[in-house]
Amino acid sequence: MTTREALRRQAREADALVERGRRQLLDAVVSARAAGFSQREIAAVVGRSQPEVARLLRMHRQALRPWMTARDAALAIRHELHRGDEDFALRMLVQAVDDFRGLEAPADVADFLRRPPGTGDRKWDTLLGAVVARECRRRDVAAPRWTRRPPLESWWFPVTGGGVLAARTMARTPVDLARLGIWLDAAAFRTA
Repeated sequence: MTTREALRRQAREADALVERGRRQLLDAVVSARAAGFSQREIAAVVGRSQPEVARLLRMHRQALRPWMTARDAALAIRHELHRGDEDFALRMLVQAVDDFRGLEAPADVADFLRRPPGTGDRKWDTLLGAVVARECRRRDVAAPRWTRRPPLESWWFPVTGGGVLAARTMARTPVDLARLGIWLDAAAFRTA
């Protein structure tokens, strides 16, 4: 075995040990929570900070949750915008809306509606807020304060650039979006 191959093998083994340690830490935190320990108590027992324990518990809940929240959508949109893929960013928003429509348990609805981080783009933050507020209204659920956004300074067509398609898009845009200067055909939020 060459020195290079030995180093690669050693690095892979180290990565496996680190991953196993992470899983064991997560298992300990989740077990302590299930036993009724507070986050502060868990932090003291496992020798970690309370914010780290909170982060681990969030990761665990998210891994168990098969649907997107507004927070998940904002983070996914941010990622896709960073990659330059606005089309996929819109798909992530549509998926989150579709997931929200299927939620029944009040705790799941409340989890979905928790304030998301910013997407990194005011237009997308406004779109996310407007769409979630619209879905809340359609479900007869009080929209959270974070969904209230001022109109954009200039009109925005997330899908259509202009021309005849712009006029058609404007005619088909829900009033919830149009009042904010966002022109997006309502059909974009219909899923199969």
